[in-house]
Amino acid sequence: MSKMVTRTITFLLSILTMKIHGFFLPSSSLRTTAHNRNKVKLFGINEWRDEMMDCAAVYAEGGTKTSSAYDDEYDEDGNLLPAAREMCVLPFPYEDVLLQGETKELRLYEDRFIKLFEECMSKHCGVVAMGLLAESGIIQTAPLCEIEAYNRIEGFGIFVTVRVVGRVSLLELTQQEPYIKAVCRELSDVIPPNLDLPNMVAGNIENFMLLLSSMQFQLNEATSTASSSSSYNTRLYSYDDDDDDDDDVDYHNMDRISLFREAFHIAKATDTQGYTISAQHSPEESERSAQDLTAISWAAFTSFPKQLHEDSKQRATTMIDENVSYRIQALDIDDLFERLKLASFMLREEKAELQAKLALAGLKYKKLDDDSSSSSDSD
Repeated sequence: MSKMVTRTITFLLSILTMKIHGFFLPSSSLRTTAHNRNKVKLFGINEWRDEMMDCAAVYAEGGTKTSSAYDDEYDEDGNLLPAAREMCVLPFPYEDVLLQGETKELRLYEDRFIKLFEECMSKHCGVVAMGLLAESGIIQTAPLCEIEAYNRIEGFGIFVTVRVVGRVSLLELTQQEPYIKAVCRELSDVIPPNLDLPNMVAGNIENFMLLLSSMQFQLNEATSTASSSSSYNTRLYSYDDDDDDDDDVDYHNMDRISLFREAFHIAKATDTQGYTISAQHSPEESERSAQDLTAISWAAFTSFPKQLHEDSKQRATTMIDENVSYRIQALDIDDLFERLKLASFMLREEKAELQAKLALAGLKYKKLDDDSSSSSDSD
C-alpha cells in the first residue's frame, strides 16, 4: 500500500473517531489540509465596511432601510460613531479569546453552524464576530474575524480558518436560534494627539522583551533544557511592511523576541483601522508611528510562549489563566496608551516571576553583552 493511501486512511480514521461537537479546533494534520486547499481570494473586512456604507447611503437618500442598517449615533462630544449593523456571532469559551492578527482553524459540521457560515459568506462578506462566553453571559467586546480560507469535504463539514482583523461592541442580541446574531458596532482605538508618552512605554515593552528573552535563555541554559535552535537575538523587528506569509512559521521553537517580532508584523499587516496624524506631531518627529505603536500593544499579548515545559502542569495552567485575563482586558481597552501601559505592567510581573525562578535555581541574572535594556527602564 502506498504512503499516500496510508495517509488518506489515517486522515479519515482520525475524523471518524473525533468527539462530536458543533465545531472544534482540528488536529495539526487537519490544519494543513484545511489551510491550504482554498486558494480563492475571499471577501473580507474592507468589503464588509463598504457594504455598510452603501446601505447607509441608500437609506439616507430615502431608500428602504435594510435589516443590516441602523440609525446614526453620536458620542458625548458629538462625533459620529461607526455605523451599527446586524451580524452573525460564532460562540467560543472566553479562554479561546483571539487578538489582532491571530488565527483559529475550525471544523463546522452541525447544521446550525453551517447555516451561520453560509449567511456570513453570502450577506456579510465572510466577516463574523467571535462571541466570548463567560459564566455571567457573553462578553460585550468581541473580536471581529474574517474567513480567510475554507474547505468543504463531503460528509465531514466545512474546515474554516478565521483571522482577527478588528473588534466590535455587541449592542443587542437579535437572535439566539438556530445561531446567534447581534447588532454590533466596530471599535477603534483612541490615539493620543502626541505620541511621546506612548513611544516611551513602547520602548519599555521592547526592553522587557529583550530582558525576558535573555533571562529565559540563561535559565534554560543552566537547567540544560535549551534546544539547539534556541538563540539570543537582540534584533526586535524592522518597522518596514512585511508581506511574507506566516503559515510555515514554527512558533513552538521561537524565543520570546522572535515571537514578539512575528506577532508585531502580523498585527500590523492585519490592521486596517486607519490613522489621523495631527500637523503638530508629524510621523517624522516620532520614533514609531501610531500604527507601529498599535501593533506593539497587541504583540505584547499575542507573543506569550506556546510551550511551558519548564513549569509544572499546575503552574503552567496558572500562567495561561493569567495571560487570558490580560488578553481579555486588552481586548476591552479602546485607548492605545492604556493598552500599552497594561502590557508594560504584565511584562514587569513576568520579569519578577523569571527572577524568582533564577533564584530557585541558584542563579542571579546577568546581562548579556547585547542586552540593551537597563534596570531603570525595566523596574
